[in-house]
Amino acid sequence: MDNRTGFRRRGHGYLADQARSALGITGEVRVLAEIPLPMVHTAFGLAVVAAEVLLRPEAVGLDRSAAADAGLAILTGLVLVAYDFLIYPSDSRPGPVGTALPMAAVLSFGTLLAIAVLPLPIRIAGGMIAAVVIGGVPRLAGRRALGKEGWFTRLVRDVSGIAVLAPVLLGGASPTLPPRLRLAAVVAVVFLVSLDSLRTERLSIRLTILFALLVAAIVLGGSAVVGANSAHTGLRAAVLLVLWYGARGVAGAVGGPLRRPGLVAEYAVFVVAAGAGLIWINTTHL
Repeated sequence: MDNRTGFRRRGHGYLADQARSALGITGEVRVLAEIPLPMVHTAFGLAVVAAEVLLRPEAVGLDRSAAADAGLAILTGLVLVAYDFLIYPSDSRPGPVGTALPMAAVLSFGTLLAIAVLPLPIRIAGGMIAAVVIGGVPRLAGRRALGKEGWFTRLVRDVSGIAVLAPVLLGGASPTLPPRLRLAAVVAVVFLVSLDSLRTERLSIRLTILFALLVAAIVLGGSAVVGANSAHTGLRAAVLLVLWYGARGVAGAVGGPLRRPGLVAEYAVFVVAAGAGLIWINTTHL
């Protein structure tokens, strides 16, 4: 029990660590025991997903549903920051940036619900992904804060970011959504996912925000160029995803501490390929 604030700041992992310490077991496992298990985060994620289902466009209308999703995203960020401040030790506290991907997951699932043509199984899968991201990503952010983020943790974060981003890019190319809503969703989610991803590259917070805005502007431009069409919507979304991956990679390589030209060139290939795809889609009128 930590009485510094009157709140219990450590969970079962900490108690298990105390037992390991009594047995003389130390090392990385002891440090990671400071990070609480994601049970409360996941339960909160399920509650947010349930609220989005209740406030889906078919129930309350598209505009009200979009406003509710934005409010739920902000609420998710505030709740996670407050909870993590009370529970996490100061050295493993994810901080506000650690809520970027969970907030993006809320907006992504709301966009998925707004695409009326998608079948029910895809919507269910989207809700499960959102709940898992809200539940698990803060723990990954805690590992990053401790400097214990290995290649597997980075891979999980990248896969989570792509899973969150894909439905929004699909919505950005879907004619079932009004332009103002689909483009706003693209900007917001691309910015939040890029913010989380670039922070992994050890950029300063100022550069992270700046480059995340730049990446969001590039993908927004690509979304405007590719347009919305019911034909080949998946192909359009895939081109936008490649554009995001390349732009995010270039930003991380340029702003990162190493600044390797070869890495910049490697990611620039994806940007060029996505640009060629955008030109091909426009010229062939797909």
